[in-house]
Amino acid sequence: MRGVLAVGGGVARLMGSVLRRWPLILIAAFFISPSGPHLRVVYSYRGPASHPAYISCTYLGSRGFITPSYGVMGDCPLIAWIDAWEVRP
Repeated sequence: MRGVLAVGGGVARLMGSVLRRWPLILIAAFFISPSGPHLRVVYSYRGPASHPAYISCTYLGSRGFITPSYGVMGDCPLIAWIDAWEVRP
């Protein structure tokens, strides 16, 4: 019985240690993961400003600047979830 309690206590201490460091784990996951949030920094469009038709968009994320070539015409959100490995040639 003591062995089970000792293992349970060890697991509880390990989980407490991980939970105290969750911000660092999230930051590491942001830079390690190929997909994540990207912020639109440069764009071009045609038509009126009230209803723009976007021609190209450039996003900044953890892997640097990315210019996707798919699905851009007409839609260019301010924040997009992009998989950097699918966009790079």
